[in-house]
Parts: sequence; C-alpha cells; structure tokens
Amino acid sequence: MGQKKKKHKKKNRFVSFFLTLGIVVCIGVIGFSGYKLVTTWLEYREGDEEYAELRNYTEEVNGGSEEQENEPGQEPGPETGSSLEAGADFSSEREEIDLDDMRTNRKPPINVDWKSLKEINEDIVGWLYIGALDVSYPVVHGEDDDYYLHRTFERTDNFAGSIFVEADNAGDFRDPNTIVYGHNMLNGSMFGSLSNLTSGQEPKYKENHWFWIMTPNGNYRYRMFSIHVTGVTSDVYTLFTGTDDKYLEWCHEMAEASSVELEEEEFTLHSKIVTLSTCTGDPGTRYVVQGIAIKN
Repeated sequence: MGQKKKKHKKKNRFVSFFLTLGIVVCIGVIGFSGYKLVTTWLEYREGDEEYAELRNYTEEVNGGSEEQENEPGQEPGPETGSSLEAGADFSSEREEIDLDDMRTNRKPPINVDWKSLKEINEDIVGWLYIGALDVSYPVVHGEDDDYYLHRTFERTDNFAGSIFVEADNAGDFRDPNTIVYGHNMLNGSMFGSLSNLTSGQEPKYKENHWFWIMTPNGNYRYRMFSIHVTGVTSDVYTLFTGTDDKYLEWCHEMAEASSVELEEEEFTLHSKIVTLSTCTGDPGTRYVVQGIAIKN
C-alpha cells in the first residue's frame, strides 16, 4: 500500500508540473501576441502620421474634382496646377510632345509641391490619387523592389512601406506597362482599400473608375479597364521594351480578364498602361487594377 501512494504522489507532481508549464507557455504566447499587436498598431500609426504630414505638400483643386478641364488653349505641363507656396519647383523642362506622350490636358484634382517633396526624397516620381478611395500617396522608384517594400517615403523602417514603381520600369510612366506596388494594409492605408473598388453591394468603381498620377513633368489620367485577381507570376506583370501586335494582344487579354464590366477600350501601339498591384489573403495571388492613360 505504501508503494502505491508514493507512485500516486509522483504522478500528481508530474501532471502538476506540465499543467504549470502549459499555463506559463500560454501566458507567454498571449503576452508576445499582445506585444506584437501593440508594436504593429504603433507602426501603423507612425506610417499614417508620416503620410498625413506629406499630404500637407498637396492641395485639392476644386474639392478634388476630376472632371475640370483646362481653359481653352492651355497646354499641359509641369506648370499645370499652381505651386503651393512661393518657390515650389515646377521648373522641369518638358520635352516636345510626340505620339507617345499621353499626359493629359485636364487640370489635376490636386496640386503637388514637388520642390519640397524632392528635398525629402529625391526618389519621388509621382503622386497617386484615386478619387473613389481614400488613396493619395507619393510614388517612389528605387534601384530594386526590396528597398521601399518596408521603408516609408522618408526612408523609415515600417511595415507599411511605400507606394513604389517596379524597379525594371523606367519610372516616368511612359513605358507600355508601368507596375505600381503597394501593401494591402489591414487598417485600410496604402492599397488596403483597393479591393473596395469591386467589393460590397455598392462597389466604388461604379462611382468613379478613374485615377491620376501627377508627375513633376505633367499629369496622367487613367481610366480603369480591368480589375481582377491574378497569379503572382501571371502575364499581368509583363514589361515591354517596345510595342507590337503582341502588346495589343496583351492589352485585350488584360481587359478580358476583368472581373467587372468596364468601358471597352480601343488600344493602340501608343497606349500607356499602369497596373496597380497589391497582395490578397492568398500568397499565390494579387489584386490588380489596370488603367489606360487618356489624354483628353
């Protein structure tokens, strides 16, 4: 009888030890999860605050209206959209207009103080504005696709990163297909609201299917022609050094891939496409919005 009691006590101590260990592990996991949530929230807030400050270098024109046309005879160029303050830089020389030039002759929805932004980061190549969404961000172009993946416009380490152009693109939005990346942030920042264009009972693309990219040398106005989910290695990410019949075939393939009905486009060899790309919950897919530059 005495031996049985000792075995029973040993068993109880064994069970008690593992229960205690399990509780300690659970507390540790909960504590670490809480720490990660707090640090993530702080990163989100820091990123939001930085980009909110950067928007002070822009101002809306006519309440952000996108349909305001220039006065008759006014030519588009770096001076289109007045400076925000004395000394703002609109001095970049604009090259002679040619058939490949699809910069719009309409007034942009916002004006941008390029001089001040270039002083903060010389890698800035544009400012993206999507009227249907709360998307208004500077666009940068780095030497590779990793640098700005988790660095903000001011080069601060932050998971939100930046809105940036594919490194292999020229960065001036005159390539046949320019790819622009942004994170799908849980708080809706960056490209976190991009999927709202097609989600819900009242998808945003029905309200406004245009987006803008302002640059120091002129502005581009894009009409969305394809919105869909695609694979990470799909033809969406094809880059072209020139245009031919294969490019036109690609344009039509992209339009046909759209998950929603958009205006049918007449693509030409001079068409300029921008592909906005963000991640989804599936690591093998991406959500993309493609627009064609419309001059008038």
